[in-house]
Amino acid sequence: MKYVFYDFETSGLSSAYDSIIQAAAILTDEDFKIVDQFDLRGRMKKEYPVPHPKALMVNGVTIEQLKDHENTNFGLIADIQKKFLSWGELLFIGYNSIGFDEHFLRQGLYQSALPPYLTNTNGNKRGDALKLIHSAAAVYPNAFVRPLNDDTGKISFQLEKFASANDISHTKAHDALSDVEATMGVCQLIKERCPDVWASSLQTVSKQDVFSYVNQEKVFCVSRFFRGKEYTHGLAYITKNPSYENQVYCFDLKFDPDMVFDLDRNELKKLFKGKNKCFHIVKANEQPILLDEKFLYQTDEYKDEKPEVIQERMKKLRANKNFTEKFTNLLLDMSEDKSLSQDQSEKPVEELIYNGFPDNKDNYLMGDFHAAEWDKKYDIAEKISDVRIKEFAKRVMYNENPDFLPKNELKQRDKTIAENILSMDKCPWNTIPEAMKEIDDLRENSDELDLNRLEEIDAYIQELEEYHKGKLND
Repeated sequence: MKYVFYDFETSGLSSAYDSIIQAAAILTDEDFKIVDQFDLRGRMKKEYPVPHPKALMVNGVTIEQLKDHENTNFGLIADIQKKFLSWGELLFIGYNSIGFDEHFLRQGLYQSALPPYLTNTNGNKRGDALKLIHSAAAVYPNAFVRPLNDDTGKISFQLEKFASANDISHTKAHDALSDVEATMGVCQLIKERCPDVWASSLQTVSKQDVFSYVNQEKVFCVSRFFRGKEYTHGLAYITKNPSYENQVYCFDLKFDPDMVFDLDRNELKKLFKGKNKCFHIVKANEQPILLDEKFLYQTDEYKDEKPEVIQERMKKLRANKNFTEKFTNLLLDMSEDKSLSQDQSEKPVEELIYNGFPDNKDNYLMGDFHAAEWDKKYDIAEKISDVRIKEFAKRVMYNENPDFLPKNELKQRDKTIAENILSMDKCPWNTIPEAMKEIDDLRENSDELDLNRLEEIDAYIQELEEYHKGKLND
């Protein structure tokens, strides 16, 4: 399978409301030989046009790009999709991509009325170099330099620091293509120095792989870093969450399972959190790196444990089908309690990405919409029954060719956007007042900032304010 290393620079941290503004990727074979690559840019979504000043200070994206780049945001997303699809079946790897870039890609596709699950459908799989480096650093602490955070003195896995400490090329931090090159270098380093960790990471790049791996009579271990401290647990599989199968529940074999077999539900619930926690979730759809049992006995936590005792605990747990049934019923009850306590208020369409899939008819209409000439698109969008997809299809028109929208609808969209971004209220998207406040805050800590750059951003925010105030008065 080919690898694609990728990274996005964005206008902020909210995948639902901020925009991808730079996208880069490098396609390689399994020996990391480069086959193809791209480095693409584009403007922000017109619906949420206010960037976070701090993000621009970090990623260096120019005001000229935000204002005048030939690519709209839809154009950028469509180019990314086209390129990825042209490369065939892929293993997608980024640096914290499952926690960050993946969400932006899905939202970008979703809000462009395109199928959002590109990285884990059509034979594609996904990995995360940050998870990889966490596991490798835990079980092979002397294989490479583990840099320290300047402020806390704890181990840091910030890409910029790790690359520099290990002589990995990283010419321009927070530039998407440079970050991609560094991510590829990290993976090469792990494959060369910790080959069994690299091999283990490739065994769990799809949820089907994870289900197959854990549902065996075996002990496996997981390692992670949290706030600079390493944690390793020896686990045995219990069951999948019947309400959400991507959550795989396991038992921590530091404990004897006899202690839980006869507990009632309330007593069991206490063991999901806290210092006596013995139930752990493995997220099957997020490339958990599951390592061989042999690594368990290298840790301080397990070095005095006897392997035969750990094996016996695993077998005892796996054999107790009555406990598995009781635990599964407990998960059902907990899921029901959670659903009853959740906020039932209506959410904006941006936050409904996981609320089911469009039906076959709407999927067909989505394809027709993107293939149609501009003067036919609106009529096709009106036929889409899924309110989310219908709205985003119209947003594609608004971003790409607004003159083909009805005049009253175009005027109302302009006015709604102006009201949203000029709002004095706290909003999930960035507003003009919030951006101005952020600029003032940055000025107060200006010792290491490029003040000329900050002034450019300030002028742009004021320009946005003036323009959208005008839209309110049209």
